[in-house]
Amino acid sequence: MRWYRAAVFCGMGILGVAAAAAQAADGGGCPPGQAMKRDDPARLVQDFATQLLVRKDARGAYETFAAADMVQRNPPFGATRDSTIAQWEKMTGLPDSRFVIETVAVAGDVGVIHFRGQLKAGEAGAVITQHDRLRCGKIVEEWAEFSAGAK
Repeated sequence: MRWYRAAVFCGMGILGVAAAAAQAADGGGCPPGQAMKRDDPARLVQDFATQLLVRKDARGAYETFAAADMVQRNPPFGATRDSTIAQWEKMTGLPDSRFVIETVAVAGDVGVIHFRGQLKAGEAGAVITQHDRLRCGKIVEEWAEFSAGAK
């Protein structure tokens, strides 16, 4: 009986490893068709930053690149993707608002966008480091650090 239990547990272990390998191969448990290729995260974050900050298309950026259930960790932006879009639309809709991307990088599952922003001409702006956690080719969580007073 002991050998039977050992064989069952060994078989379960092998099946578990095989299932984990299959899950990793298909995108880490992502829904079909949403697995990220190895070189996609950097492109995703760069394209997102360009659409949001250069084109000033907050709705398009978040609806394209962020999951519907994205979690926002910056209190002024609310807690959801929709509240984030609303806040960005207010800021990018100002006639003199200006955003300059300085760097975009990805480390593991987190994209980092370092940029300068100014809402009104002649007023001090801010230096922002925005972090976007990625999963299955979408932004699922976002937070940032702001340093006000930058020109």
